[in-house]
Amino acid sequence: MYCTYKIYYNNSFVLITGDRAQINKKFAKVLDTEKDIEDFLDNPAILFDGHTNENILVVCPKPGENMCHFLDKMDIVIAGGGIVTNENDEVLLMFRRGMWDLPKGKIELNEKILEGAIREVEEETGVRVKSVDEKPITTYHAYRLKGKNCIKETSWFHMRAKDGQKHLTPQTEEDIEEVRWVKKEDLKDYKEIAYPLIWGLLSEHVLKPKEV
Repeated sequence: MYCTYKIYYNNSFVLITGDRAQINKKFAKVLDTEKDIEDFLDNPAILFDGHTNENILVVCPKPGENMCHFLDKMDIVIAGGGIVTNENDEVLLMFRRGMWDLPKGKIELNEKILEGAIREVEEETGVRVKSVDEKPITTYHAYRLKGKNCIKETSWFHMRAKDGQKHLTPQTEEDIEEVRWVKKEDLKDYKEIAYPLIWGLLSEHVLKPKEV
């Protein structure tokens, strides 16, 4: 099993992996020499320019070390969120700033990530959480914030909502316009108006391969 990391930026991603078979897939750029990898990780300007969109593959023998080297140079924002389902096996989505999203938010000082993730779900959607799978899925998102290059490291937890919650309450002060339950077979209809990171989570951790 190869250790693999995916960093989303703009509408694209960087894949850092030890799996050379990935070279056969469609990437705009492949970095597999020590110098090219070092140059990119030391100066990943295109991840923060706000307009570049090309999937980049970084193939290296020690992806974990390379990822740590990259993160050491960034301002890290720790966040938590939920992939929430209900008793009808529907998935909770919310509409924010023109795109469909999943509930998540920044973890507060001295707050445990799991507790913060539940808090964010409940605050942003009005849904009350019944149970949580405590093994998280971690994603990385590169962006600019107040002149700094930031990486948002989000821990996503599978959550089950309490039964009978049909009336949802979007947190409008966080620019959330709508919250809705969506049948899994209908999720594909949201692909074009969902953030790539969000669709990646749904396609990899909610949908069956034939449904993607």
